[in-house]
Amino acid sequence: MRKVALTIDVEQDVPPYLNTWRGMEKGLPLLLELLAKHDIRATFFTTGKVAERYPKLVKKVSYQHEVGCHSYYHERLDRMSFEKQLQKIKLATKILTKVVGRRPSGFRAPNFKTNAETFKAIEQAGYIYDASIASYKTHRKPKLSKLVEIQNTWPSSFLRLPPAISTRVLHICLAALPLTVLDYHVWEVVKVNEVPFDCRFATGEVALRRLDEVFKYLLEKKCEFVLMGDIAKNKMAGYG
Repeated sequence: MRKVALTIDVEQDVPPYLNTWRGMEKGLPLLLELLAKHDIRATFFTTGKVAERYPKLVKKVSYQHEVGCHSYYHERLDRMSFEKQLQKIKLATKILTKVVGRRPSGFRAPNFKTNAETFKAIEQAGYIYDASIASYKTHRKPKLSKLVEIQNTWPSSFLRLPPAISTRVLHICLAALPLTVLDYHVWEVVKVNEVPFDCRFATGEVALRRLDEVFKYLLEKKCEFVLMGDIAKNKMAGYG
């Protein structure tokens, strides 16, 4: 059976360009409704700041989905020292653990940006798996890291393309890859302006509609939606 992992980054609107939270207040409920409609579970990489501001919403997410860590305030970890990165990651982990009631097992660096110290900090903070590497970027995990690495397959804007295009590419991925990892953001289903084109095109209602069509396509193809944490456990057990 073809496997798909849907990951959703939970953060302020289009960081660092905006300082609003419409994605949390309007986008997240819409996404949860859409996921419930299709009975799909996802992994929500959530910043510590989001959990501080919206603890009830994050707790609600955790009832049906996996909650991972997305650092504290969507800061660029690749511009920080090891000590500063570890401080931010530990702070976010502490907040998420308190809000959700259990410790997150997975981490994703904001903007998929890492440096030579990032994976060491993630590992030292007690994480099992990392999702900070994208197959379409050049950064790679150090060979000595013991983290289970689960790479992202496509940027989130890919899912905002017309379904006639995105589903054709997905067809190729499903045939070629044992696991397709899709990324999305809570702010993409609200209309955003005054940000770079790749962030603002087809956001809002059209984004939600196109995401709905993608879900229908994947379910018609009998895809199994899996959580990132379960993938990591299987890999550690030698099954993935």
